[in-house]
Amino acid sequence: MSITLVLHEATRTGAPRVGGLIAKELAKELAKAEDVHVIVLKDGPLTPWLRDLLGDERLTVLDGAEFEFRVPFEERLAAAAALLEKRPDDLVYVNSLAASVFVLAAKAAGRRAVIHVHEKADEIVHLMRHVLTKIEVMSVADGAVLAAGDLFRDVLDVFGMIPAKTVDFGIAIDIDAVREQAAETPTPALNAAGEPFAKGERLVVGMCGHASPRKGSDIFLGVAEAAPDCDFLWVGGWSPEESIENLAYEDFVAKKPPNLYVAGAVDNPYAHIGQMDLFFLSSREDPNPLVLAEAMALRVPLLCFSKTTAVANRLGRSAILCHGLPNVEDATRVIKACAPEHLRSEAFRALSDPWISSFDLKEKMRDIMDLIENIRAADEALSLEISAEVEIAAADSAS
Repeated sequence: MSITLVLHEATRTGAPRVGGLIAKELAKELAKAEDVHVIVLKDGPLTPWLRDLLGDERLTVLDGAEFEFRVPFEERLAAAAALLEKRPDDLVYVNSLAASVFVLAAKAAGRRAVIHVHEKADEIVHLMRHVLTKIEVMSVADGAVLAAGDLFRDVLDVFGMIPAKTVDFGIAIDIDAVREQAAETPTPALNAAGEPFAKGERLVVGMCGHASPRKGSDIFLGVAEAAPDCDFLWVGGWSPEESIENLAYEDFVAKKPPNLYVAGAVDNPYAHIGQMDLFFLSSREDPNPLVLAEAMALRVPLLCFSKTTAVANRLGRSAILCHGLPNVEDATRVIKACAPEHLRSEAFRALSDPWISSFDLKEKMRDIMDLIENIRAADEALSLEISAEVEIAAADSAS
C-alpha cells in the first residue's frame, strides 16, 4: 500500500509537529515494503529533516498560500485533488483537521483516507467557521487517529459520528531525539530591552508554543509581571511576524518586563526547555500537549491546569496540577511558593520518570501501523468478495 502523508505545517513548536514525527516513523516503517510521499502545506524547520529521510522526489513542500482559509473551499479542494493526482497512492493520511480538505479530495478520487485529530470541540467549530473542515469529513474517512482519548466525545459532539476504525494515539515523542537536542547550545533569548537570558540562581519558568490567546501568552506575560523575582522564558513564535495572534505583544513592548525572555520560533526548542526549572502550560486549551512529554523527558517539573488538557488525570500524579482554567492569580501563587533548590532536587525532577516510556513514539507507532493494516485487510477482503461474486456470475452465465 502506497501512502501520502499530508502535514498542515512542518513545525517543532506546536501540535502539528507530531505529524512530522509520525511522517518520520511511518516512512521508516513502511519504506521497508511500501512507497511513502509527504506533502507539507507550510514550510518549516522539519522540512530538511523530512528531505533527508525521504529525498526530494518523495517530498512536496508548499508555502501555505494555496490552503489558507481566505481561499475559497472549492479552490482548495481542486488544489488538493491536483496534488494527489500526481501520485496515485492507495491511502492518504492527513495530520490535523485544518488540512482535512485532503480527506475529501482522497475520497472523491476513490482512495482510502485517515484523519489525525488534535483539536477539541471549540477548535473544531472554529475550523468549521473558516471552512477549514466540513461536517462530512468523519463520515467519509476510513479511519481516525485521536491525539487523546477525551477527543472521542469532542468528535462525536461536533460531527455526530466517528469512523469504526479509530485509534487513541495519545501523546508521543521521540525521546532519544529530544534528549540529544537538549544537549545543544540554545540560541539567544532576549527580553523586550534586547538583554539576553542567562540562567542563574533565580527560578526559571518556561512555556513553549505559538503565542496566541489559545496558548495563553497573555497569562504568561501577566504571571511574569506578578512574579518579578523569577525569570520567564517563552520558546516559540512571539513577534507579529511570527505570530499575528499574539495579543500580549503590545503589552510586552510597552511594559518591557525585564524578566520575560523570548527565544522566538527556533529549530531546536529542547535546548531552551532543558534550562527551565518549571514548565508552565499556560494554554487555555491544549488537548495534545506534546511539550509536556518533552519536558518530562528532560525531567523538568510541570505546572498545569485541569481544564486545559485531556490528560489531567495523569498529570495529577506527576505534576503540580491546579483546578480549573489557567489564570494569573493561581499560577503566580504556586510559582511564588516554589523554591529553585526544591524544583532542582532529584526528588522533584524524578516525579515524571515512571511515565516517560508510555510516551515513546516508537511504541505508539504500532497502533497506527495496525490501523493501516486493518484498512488494507478490509480492502483485500472486499476484493476477494467481489472476485468471488464475479466468478459466480460468470459461471451462472456460462451454464
